[in-house]
Order: sequence, then structure tokens, then C-alpha cells
Amino acid sequence: MKYTVKGTHNKHFELFTEAGEALGKLDYTSWFSTKSAIILQSGKEYEIGSTGIFQTSVEITSGDTEIGSLKFNWKGQIILTLTGGHAYIFRRVGFINGHFGLFTAHDKEIIILRQHFKLSELSFNYTIETDDNYTEGKDISLLLLLIYCANYMHSMGMGAA
Repeated sequence: MKYTVKGTHNKHFELFTEAGEALGKLDYTSWFSTKSAIILQSGKEYEIGSTGIFQTSVEITSGDTEIGSLKFNWKGQIILTLTGGHAYIFRRVGFINGHFGLFTAHDKEIIILRQHFKLSELSFNYTIETDDNYTEGKDISLLLLLIYCANYMHSMGMGAA
């Protein structure tokens, strides 16, 4: 499947289907803050926020329940672990004209994010392509979490190319 994400002032990002149907949004408390919220069209909400002294770990919660975490490694990758033991690697692929990718534990790229800077809004937009053979590409909260990952890598200078 293919999706688009429209960013507004790097604080609000909204996910759309190819047909233009709104699916959910990622809202930051301020420009590239580590605290944000994912709000799905169904009304389900998730909170995202960094933990630890060096802010190298991020906790994902729904209400008071932790549902996952992000950990940054020395290779410039993000290790995404979800409840139930599912683990993925999010990383930059390529240097010039590269993209971000979500990889399985077996190094299979299943989701591709391409970042586009919109000068008039001073914000990033994204296009997302998913491998239809994997259910992760249909998980709207996961797709919005990947936007968070790409924004975080960019703000830390790890995603700039």
C-alpha cells in the first residue's frame, strides 16, 4: 500500500491513504519535541516520550500501559520493540537520495519512508510504501510511530543526508 503524510510546521503530521482518507495524526507538544501523541481516527490515543538521562530511550504508552519502546544504538539505528516480543530495526538507507526503512529481525525491509521538505510550510512531508505481504504495513499507529522515528533521527542529525 501507499500512504502520504502531510506535515504542518513540524508539529503536526497527518496520515492519508492514496485516496485521501485521513487515518490518524502525530502531534508534538513543540517543534521536534520528544513528547508527542498519536491519535487515530477511531479515537485511540498513544503517548510517546523519552526516558533516561541521555534521552536515548523512548516509551510508547496507551493510558498507563506501556506498549512498546524505542532504543537508539551506536549504528544510528532505532530498535523498536512492541509488546508481544515483536522487534524491528528502523534506519536510514543510502546517503544521497536515500530513504528510511523498517526492517524485520531477519533484515527484510517491509516499510519505506521517503522524506520531502516543504519550504512553504517549513515542514517535512512523507510518502510511505509498505510490503503487502506483512501486516505491519496496515497498522496505522505503527506507521505514525515511524514518522516519529524519522523526525527524531532528523532532529538528531542522524537522518540528514
